[in-house]
Amino acid sequence: MTKIAIPTKGSSVDGHFGHCEFFSIVELNDNQEIVQQYAKASAEGCGCKSNLAEELAQDGVTLLLAGGIGQGAIQKLKAQNITVLTGFSGTIEEAVNQWKNKDYHTDLSICTEHHGNCEH
Repeated sequence: MTKIAIPTKGSSVDGHFGHCEFFSIVELNDNQEIVQQYAKASAEGCGCKSNLAEELAQDGVTLLLAGGIGQGAIQKLKAQNITVLTGFSGTIEEAVNQWKNKDYHTDLSICTEHHGNCEH
C-alpha cells in the first residue's frame, strides 16, 4: 500500500505547495490502483512553518507529488521520510498516472519566492 499526498486547488495539482486549498491523500494498493482518496486540510500560512510534514507522516504518507515547493518544506518532509517529487500538474488522477508511468522530472522545481505573509 502506498499513500501519496498531493497539494490541491479545486480538483487539480496546485502549483505551489504552501498555498494549496487542501491536500488530496491517495491510497494505492499493491497493483498501484487507487483504492481510497480523501482531502486533508492544509496548514495556515507557509508549509515550512507548520506541523504539516509530521501530520502527513502520522497519516502514513510516504510520497508527495507537487507542482512546486520551497526548500524549507522539502527539508521538513524529508525529515519525516516523505519522498518529494515535483513538476506535476493536471488532475489528481493525472498526477498519479504521471508518477506511475515515471512521466515526471527528477530535478526538483524549488520555489524561491514567497508571497503574502511568508517571510524567510
